[in-house]
Amino acid sequence: MTRKKPHLEEPPDAEAGSATMPEAKPGADAPAHPLEAEAARLRAREEELLRALAEMTNVQKRRRQETEAALRYANESLVLDLLPVLDDLERALASNAGDPNDPMRAGVTLVRDRLMQVLRREGLEAIQSKGAPFDPSVHDAIAVAPASANVAPGTVVEEASPGYRFKDRVLRHAKVVVAHGPDEDGHAKGSAAEGGEAAS
Repeated sequence: MTRKKPHLEEPPDAEAGSATMPEAKPGADAPAHPLEAEAARLRAREEELLRALAEMTNVQKRRRQETEAALRYANESLVLDLLPVLDDLERALASNAGDPNDPMRAGVTLVRDRLMQVLRREGLEAIQSKGAPFDPSVHDAIAVAPASANVAPGTVVEEASPGYRFKDRVLRHAKVVVAHGPDEDGHAKGSAAEGGEAAS
């Protein structure tokens, strides 16, 4: 006669509980953190790419500006080299200020005018100095003269050498004589006053 093994009954909710409740695993929240880290890495990479793109755009803009400036002022050195020729023609006309019908004077005037036309087409412009207020950005003062009732202090009274602009740049400063008022002692400043003191 066989003896039956005692049957151990499990609690009624044991199997149901094991089927319905998943086994708890450590780090159940872990999948959210790698996603946030990846998103942060992608944002940082995007910022790096945007900075690189902005830098590349700035470099291209600077190169374009440099190229445009090089083309715009390509003839600047040539025009500067031709200014002494223009000065010589002006001096030749000033030294021969006699008969306006002189063929030599007419020929020099023609050459001067043609040269000036070519230079103007390239962008050369004479700086108007005499009678204008002294401007250190376009004038070089080489001497001063006493001011008068008709000439206010700080006014250019004489142009020793003309100045020129090339497009929007000052190519050569004008060398000028500037009117100056009296000092505190009532004496005129400048070369005329110094000459009077030297004579005394």
